[in-house]
Amino acid sequence: MEYIRLTDKKLLGELTFDKSDSFYWLKQQAKRGVASAQHHLGALMYAGRNGLTRNIQAAVEYFRLGAAQNDASSHFGYGLALLKGQGTKQNVTEAVRQIEKAVERGFLGAKVALGYHAYEIEKNYTKAAQYWKECFEHTHDAYCAHNLGVMWTAGRYPPSFTVDHVQAWQYYSFAAQHEQIDSKVVVAYYNARGGHPLIIRNPWLAAIWSRNVAEISSAVGTIVRRALEAYRDRRWHTSFIFYMQTALAGIELGYFNAGFLCNELKELNNDSTFDCIEQLLTKYLMVHGKNRNTDSYALLNVAEYYQWKQRNITKAIQLYAQLHQNDDAQGLYNLAQIEEESNSNNTIPLHIWVEVGIRFNEKIITNRYRRLQYVYQHCRKLKTAKSDESYIPCTLAYLRVSAIILFYEQSKIVITIILMILSTFLFIYRT
Repeated sequence: MEYIRLTDKKLLGELTFDKSDSFYWLKQQAKRGVASAQHHLGALMYAGRNGLTRNIQAAVEYFRLGAAQNDASSHFGYGLALLKGQGTKQNVTEAVRQIEKAVERGFLGAKVALGYHAYEIEKNYTKAAQYWKECFEHTHDAYCAHNLGVMWTAGRYPPSFTVDHVQAWQYYSFAAQHEQIDSKVVVAYYNARGGHPLIIRNPWLAAIWSRNVAEISSAVGTIVRRALEAYRDRRWHTSFIFYMQTALAGIELGYFNAGFLCNELKELNNDSTFDCIEQLLTKYLMVHGKNRNTDSYALLNVAEYYQWKQRNITKAIQLYAQLHQNDDAQGLYNLAQIEEESNSNNTIPLHIWVEVGIRFNEKIITNRYRRLQYVYQHCRKLKTAKSDESYIPCTLAYLRVSAIILFYEQSKIVITIILMILSTFLFIYRT
């Protein structure tokens, strides 16, 4: 499944689709003999990524052309196809030769295939372990990690050749966290069943891993692909329907993209019986959890939903803080706005300010406007991917609060002078 959020303009712009200009440009580059284009196009067509229809035969041909120009990645792709007999006639001898060339030219990840050949065909477990161990140590490849886990589980890791579930788990865990689907299945299994030396049965965690595996399924991928194609062709409602199908299946990406389309399409957003943010974007946040790569669009819209529609300021504050921790200065700006517009002197708890990197000194902690001035100044100085968008609002707010402080302080000086003059007159009058 292609995990592309509709707010990610960079990834959307890189989609090649079968009839797009970028696809034709890439195809022309490959025909002209550009090895990098040949490998890139082969990889996309082999997996059916970036909107391209999967075509293994065409992909293998591009790998062959790239390998003829000694491109390391193409050697690996072509060798892997020959080894498995995918898109071409199986030729194990030539496959090993191509993969060894990939390693010679610096593509150390190709050792995963050499290990596969040693393990499955030669039955040389010592040799397989050596390939996969070197591969993992040099590249941290998730597939090599998974295969090492398999060896420990099967009792085929040299020199002891004994079953060791503890050693196996270290590799499975690493591979699962780095998107290796087979290791994800293993992790889900042990969490569901228990019976592992290191794992306490946890059905909830098993369900999370199982859902993660389901998201990678080809059936879901087909629907997501159709949704992307509809979005590309500006068929917004069709795209929304496809993403809603994946959302109903509990897929995180479906909740987000359906929520985004629903929120942006006025005719859908005006439906009083269906709240886009409540029904979709809030569920996206529930499924996604508090991960660092939570999309800012969802955090901002859900936070505003709680602030203005639900009047749940506490929840809004938590989400704005998470938005700031997600490297979006809009979160810090909105926290300061809540503090400024509130009648209370401490609407934002001190621990929230600490979470977003704000620590007030003793001189300003009791002065509301001095605190706000400090926060807006901090907001102006942030250097994040989205800090440019918040610089002007933060600067204007900083200048406004500074003007208020100046007015109050000048007023105090003027009042003090007037009182001194009055005191002097009264003293002279009495004498």
